[in-house]
Amino acid sequence: MPRPVVLIGESASKRADYFGKAASLLGVPLDIVSWEEIAKGLNLGRLKGAAVKVDPPVFQTARLSQMKGRLEAYQAALQYLAQASCAFLNPPWAICQMLDKRATNQRLTAHGIPVTEMFPEEIRSVGQLLDVMQEKRCYSVFVKPRYFSGAAGVAAFRLHPGNGKMRLYTSCRLSGGQLINTKKLACQDRRTEIIMLLGQLLSLGCVVERWHPKAELNGKSYDLRVVFQFGHIAHIVARQSSGPVTNLHLNNQAVAFSRLGLKQGMLDVATLICKKACAAYDADPCSRGREPRKEASHIVPGGVNMVGFDLLVEKHTGNLRIIEMNGQGDLIYQDIYGENQIYQEQVRAMKEF
Repeated sequence: MPRPVVLIGESASKRADYFGKAASLLGVPLDIVSWEEIAKGLNLGRLKGAAVKVDPPVFQTARLSQMKGRLEAYQAALQYLAQASCAFLNPPWAICQMLDKRATNQRLTAHGIPVTEMFPEEIRSVGQLLDVMQEKRCYSVFVKPRYFSGAAGVAAFRLHPGNGKMRLYTSCRLSGGQLINTKKLACQDRRTEIIMLLGQLLSLGCVVERWHPKAELNGKSYDLRVVFQFGHIAHIVARQSSGPVTNLHLNNQAVAFSRLGLKQGMLDVATLICKKACAAYDADPCSRGREPRKEASHIVPGGVNMVGFDLLVEKHTGNLRIIEMNGQGDLIYQDIYGENQIYQEQVRAMKEF
């Protein structure tokens, strides 16, 4: 008998709406459990024996300091859900670890998977950042909050090694001494403002990465957003920008992969990298006796079955590097407003878990 299918998320969200439409189209009953119910101490017996997908909560705040506190509560909720006796599309422990950019980068590096270069230092101040950049002779970096997603708090920073001039690209603003996340990327070149903003950002706990030059199309840089599930690429789109941050919600342009003119076999390389990255999460150090991978169906019991990847295409070599992994990165507007194939495939698989 097929397992009952449960979605943990926000019932009024686009994610829940279109996942529900996929379930309805396929004749699969769907139970939606809200994050409010989880916060009130949901009896995990409600999930027993079910196939469960965990969508992220919606954080109704633009203040990065408040986002940090709510994210910590979310991580605690994921740890609570991990105790449920059910089959997860993606296990909560893996979702939680992918929220941690440093832990993700380290895990992938340990498995020999190409990633963007992350500085190992814990950088907490602007002075320390400048010292490390000078020491490494790396004058263009990305500064990212260690745990946020969706470009929240991301800053691209350049330092001229000769005259010390600075330039900063970010969607953050300082308001009343606090960092506010917006949906508009802006460039700043005033040293005082840059130092103040970077100082606030670094105090939240950040990672620093080398700014790798991205491939270009018609004079604009791009990277790739890939939804990889059940062993294959379910959706791929290029995110093109005239600036360094390519997230689509910052009014950047989505470009069909076929328009990029990339070398033959690029999709095969991307598939292999994504498959290896997902397999790096097969081994949960907190559990034993996991069932082996079902290669025929590409369903991984107890493992990671879906990931949204940000892939960098290097400008001069065309090589691919993973920028980030998102264990809940499957909301693609071009897909849900089209055939809704990503969520339909998930529902079909989950009822057979």
